[in-house]
Amino acid sequence: MASLESGEFDNDYAKLSDVDEFVARTQDYAAGLLSADAYRAYRLTRGVYGQRQDDVFMLRIKMPGGIVLPDQLRCVADVIDVAPERLGHVTTRENIQIHHFPLDQVADKMRLLAEAGLTMTEACGSAVRNITQDPYAGLAADEVFDTTPYLQAIVRFFLRNPRAQGLPRKFKIAISPSAADRAYAAIHDIGLVAVKGTDGQPAFKFLVGGGLASMPRTGLLVHEAWPAKDILTPMLAVIDFFQAHGNRKVRSKARIKHVLRKMGPDEFKATYEGYLLEVQKDPPQQLDHIDAVYSGVETWQYARPSDADVGVQGFHLWATTCVRETRLAGKVFVTVRLDRGGEVTAQNLRDLATITETFGQGRLHFTPQQNAVLRAVAVEDLPALYKQLSAAGLGKAGANTIADITSCPGVSTCNLGVTYSRNLADDLVELLENVGDVDASIKISGCHNSCGQHHIGTIGLYGALRRVGGRPAPHYRLMVGGDVNPNGAVFGEDLGLVPARRATEAVKRIIDHAAGKKLPGESVGSYLRRVDPESLKPVVADLLDIADDAAQELDFWDIRATAPFLGETRDGECAV
Repeated sequence: MASLESGEFDNDYAKLSDVDEFVARTQDYAAGLLSADAYRAYRLTRGVYGQRQDDVFMLRIKMPGGIVLPDQLRCVADVIDVAPERLGHVTTRENIQIHHFPLDQVADKMRLLAEAGLTMTEACGSAVRNITQDPYAGLAADEVFDTTPYLQAIVRFFLRNPRAQGLPRKFKIAISPSAADRAYAAIHDIGLVAVKGTDGQPAFKFLVGGGLASMPRTGLLVHEAWPAKDILTPMLAVIDFFQAHGNRKVRSKARIKHVLRKMGPDEFKATYEGYLLEVQKDPPQQLDHIDAVYSGVETWQYARPSDADVGVQGFHLWATTCVRETRLAGKVFVTVRLDRGGEVTAQNLRDLATITETFGQGRLHFTPQQNAVLRAVAVEDLPALYKQLSAAGLGKAGANTIADITSCPGVSTCNLGVTYSRNLADDLVELLENVGDVDASIKISGCHNSCGQHHIGTIGLYGALRRVGGRPAPHYRLMVGGDVNPNGAVFGEDLGLVPARRATEAVKRIIDHAAGKKLPGESVGSYLRRVDPESLKPVVADLLDIADDAAQELDFWDIRATAPFLGETRDGECAV
C-alpha cells in the first residue's frame, strides 16, 4: 500500500497500466475471446457504465472525498469538451460523470484522466466505490480531527486490492469528522464518524450495513470508538465477511444490509467478530504515520456586510446562504451552487480551476449535495470572489437552502429511470428560490434506487409508474421527514403517489402548510420532521391516486416531455 507522510496531500490515484489493461480487455472482447457478460463485469470495474441509449457509455471519474485539484478540473473539462452533450454531472457520491461516449473513444479519455492523476478504476461494479467525506473535513468548527489523511490511506488500501475484488455487490464507504455526519456515514455499507477514544486519541465510531434503495436502513453500530490508526483492520474484516456471506444469487438482495437484515444485529455482530479475529492474526499496516492532532477552534462569526457596504449587488444574500465559518478566524467555506443535479460545463470547471488557484486552499471539494466547496477563503477576499463567480455564472445564492435540490439524471440517461427527475428539480427551484429555509432539503430520484437519496430528504420524491385507466402514467412517490443526524438516518414517510405534472403543486402545498403551522421561530424543515405524516395527507389528497375518470391528458406526460409516457425501463448495470 502506498503511504503518505503526516500532513502530506497527494491526489494522484491513477495508474497508466489500468488504461493499458482496459485496452487489452476491450480488444479481447472485440475478438470474441471474452464473453459479453465477462467483459461487462470488467468494464464496470473500470468506471464505464451502460446508458439507456444504445452503444454509448457513461464515464464515472472517482474523486475520493470529492477532492479535486485545479489541473485535474481542467483535464475533466477537456473530456467534457469532446462529449456529445458537452456536460458533466457531479453526483451524490462526489464523483463526476460524463455521458454518451462510444466505446472506441473511452480508452483515450481514460488515459488523459490518468495522466492527471484521476482514475475510473472501481468507480462502478462490484467493488469498493468512491469513498466520500464531509467537504468541511479539516476546517470544520465541530470536527474531532481531520479525517482527510485517513481517507487517503483507506482509498489507497482498497483501490486495486485483490481481497476486495469480485464482491457480491457494490460497496460504499463514507467518513464524517463530526457527529453532525455531513457525509451521511449512517447510510453506507461502512460509515466512519470521528470520535475521541478512551485514551484521548483519534478513533472512529464504526457503522456497518446502512443503505437506501427499496429497503433503507441506518447503519448498525459495531464499535463505539475503534482506534483510527488501526481502522483498516475492522474494515478488512467487514470486506471478508461480505465476501463470504453476501448473496451472489439474487443481486437485488446482495448488499451487506441484506446480510444484516437476514441475520439480525446479534448474529451479525457475532459473525463479524469471527472475521475480525482472523484479520487480527495478520493485520494490515497501522496508520501510525498520521498525526491527527486537532488544533482547536477560534470562536468567531463573520458579519455579512450589506450590498452597499461592499458595493456589489447581491453580495449579502449570497454571503448569507453560501458562506460558512471555518474553525479559523477570518477564514470561511464558500459553497458554489450547481443546479440540475450538479450539471457542469467545461467552462464551469475551467473557471472553478482558476478561482480555486486564486482563493483558499487551492483544492476544490465536491459535496453529497452536488455542489462544490472552496475552503479557507479569507473574508476580505469574498467580494472579489463573488464578482468572479458571478461573472462565470457560478455566483447563485441559496446553497443548502430548500431551493438547492439534489437530483439524479433519471430517465434522460439511466436504464432504470422512470421519470425526468431533473425537470421536476428545475420546476421546484423556480418555485422555491425565495423561500430561503436552510433547515430543509428536497431530494429527487428517477426511480426507487435512491441515487438522489430521496429517503433522507425533508421532502423526497422518486419516479414510479402507475396505470390509470390502463395507460401508463408517470408518478412520484412522495415522502416527508427524512434526515441524517447524530443519532443515525431517519427515512421519510410515504404520503402516496402523485402524477409527475402535479408533483410541484404537491410540494408547494406541503411547504405552505408547514409555514402556516410551524411554531414561532421553528423552521419548515423542523416542522416537517416532527409532524405526524398522517396530518399531511389531507393537504395533498386530491392530487394523489387519480381516479380513471378524473385523469387529464397531461397526467400521462412527464414534465417537459415531448411524447406521452411509455413507462419503459431496461436492464440496469448497477445490478451487474
